[in-house]
Amino acid sequence: MYEYLYFWSRRKNRCGSRSLCTGKRLSCGCFCIQRELKKSLPSKIKFIQGNVLNYDDVRKAVDGADAVISVDGHIQGSHPLMQTKGMQSIVQTMKAHGVSRFLSLTGTGVRIVGDRPSILDRILNITVGIVDPDRVYNGIEHEKILQSSGLVWTVVRVLKLSKSDKSFKSYELTEGGPAEMVTSRKKVAHVLVDLVEDKKYIGKMPVISR
Repeated sequence: MYEYLYFWSRRKNRCGSRSLCTGKRLSCGCFCIQRELKKSLPSKIKFIQGNVLNYDDVRKAVDGADAVISVDGHIQGSHPLMQTKGMQSIVQTMKAHGVSRFLSLTGTGVRIVGDRPSILDRILNITVGIVDPDRVYNGIEHEKILQSSGLVWTVVRVLKLSKSDKSFKSYELTEGGPAEMVTSRKKVAHVLVDLVEDKKYIGKMPVISR
């Protein structure tokens, strides 16, 4: 079983993923690549197929990277603790290769002090917690691992992802929400790539509010 993972390197122009675009035309990872190409990144991109739960696969992708953007998430049949175990593998590999900048995506169900979730946000996340508790647990544990990792990390949070391909003029990040109801994968990709070199949200978990 392969899991989604996207690695980005400005120096070596390397990306690694689980067949990133295959059957996932609107995936966050594909949009991350498109976003970088628009920012004048040379068009030579290397794809590395692998399993985020396999240390050697992660090592091959992280080697030579300047930053890592992870948009892995649960798919049907994936390991219940995929995100948690995958994060452990990523952190271990990044430390071994001297890569410090890390960005990832999670849901607003991962709460922190100071959050201001909307009523709908609360209702939806309570529902997810009942229907898919592993998803919420993994999000929370993944954040705990980062807290003690020593990496220069940022975790972007959204309420609900959409498959919309619509363009947008701007976006707004807040430190406590409330989150916008639906966020397109294209917007998430813009945010993640923009934050790679932005120091404002280092060690923080901003919410996409607009």
